[in-house]
Amino acid sequence: MNFTEKEGVRRHKKLRENMAEANIDVLVVYGNNGRMGIYSGNLAYVSNFISFSGQQALVFPLEGDPVLFVGVENQRIEAIRKSWIKDTRCEAMTSVTMQVCDYLNEIGVEGKRVGVSSFSIMPVSWYEQFQQNLSPQEWVDASEMVWKERLIQSDEEIVMSKHSAKLGDAAWNRIRECAAEGISELEIRAEMDAVMLPGAGTENFNMMGLGSMANGGEAPWGYVIPQTDRKMKEGDAVLLEISPRVNGYWNQLVRVLCLGQPESWLTEAYDLVRRARDATLEVLGPDKPMIGLVDAMNKVFADSGREVWPYGLVHLTGLDLTDYMITPKSTGTLKPNQIVTVHPMYQLSPNRQIFWGESYVITEDGFEPINISSDKLEVK
Repeated sequence: MNFTEKEGVRRHKKLRENMAEANIDVLVVYGNNGRMGIYSGNLAYVSNFISFSGQQALVFPLEGDPVLFVGVENQRIEAIRKSWIKDTRCEAMTSVTMQVCDYLNEIGVEGKRVGVSSFSIMPVSWYEQFQQNLSPQEWVDASEMVWKERLIQSDEEIVMSKHSAKLGDAAWNRIRECAAEGISELEIRAEMDAVMLPGAGTENFNMMGLGSMANGGEAPWGYVIPQTDRKMKEGDAVLLEISPRVNGYWNQLVRVLCLGQPESWLTEAYDLVRRARDATLEVLGPDKPMIGLVDAMNKVFADSGREVWPYGLVHLTGLDLTDYMITPKSTGTLKPNQIVTVHPMYQLSPNRQIFWGESYVITEDGFEPINISSDKLEVK
């Protein structure tokens, strides 16, 4: 699956409009293969290139063609195969930083305003080399210029997000089938991968919290962590955070499966997070305040005497698992074509929690679920 050239033209046209408005002559977009906060997806958004190793940078001028600089030859080959950037360069004996500096000096940035995305994730060594080798009129943090465009998805992006959700649902259905006494956490992970990879979910963030339900739950029940060779046994419950990624676009689905009849504490907790979800959906829709989602969720927990840390989670999802975290301090409103992940969670006791989740797309007149898995507590 890939985006069309038309999608690239749309993004680049809007980015240049934003650059002209901000009086930015050249934009440098840094990227790597990590997940380092909300600006990590900016390189992929502008270039349609998802780094799989090392560090890269895109030079995007207000006028003229962009140039992508990568550190190794296989990255260059991948960029040519997939990205919108026709001019991709790699010099074996020159660091990516110096490639960028040499090119910026070649096109001339002295006396110009150079935007950077993002100082918050760029290594200090890159910043120092820019300072030593370049003399623009001004350096401008342009991270939000790119990031804000990501929050409202195009029709093509929505297709990617929905396909990612389809893989999340399929992975959950597979675990519903195969979960049994003796299966290990690593084997559960392998079953999810076996569903996602053939469906173009070549990257994922699949985590789980597996433990006994006895005595109020085996600590740290409900905290999703990397998998081990621990085997599932009768009386266990597993909380799965299923997060496939298709062409850069994430989905999150969180569900719980019990091996044996659930303990009363779990059925009560599961019912409460679903009621928190229901309250959130009542205020989910276009032009509604973002803060209303968190307030509605927190009220359900507070009315039940539950402790929330730090607040019930709701976030926008796209090129990062959390493109934007909606908090009690959020001031914006929801817009059509935003993907919202509703993540009700609260503390059960020290080192024990429950959370739940699924995603929705905001429409012109409401919302549409993009995950279709049942919201029932699964019991085998």
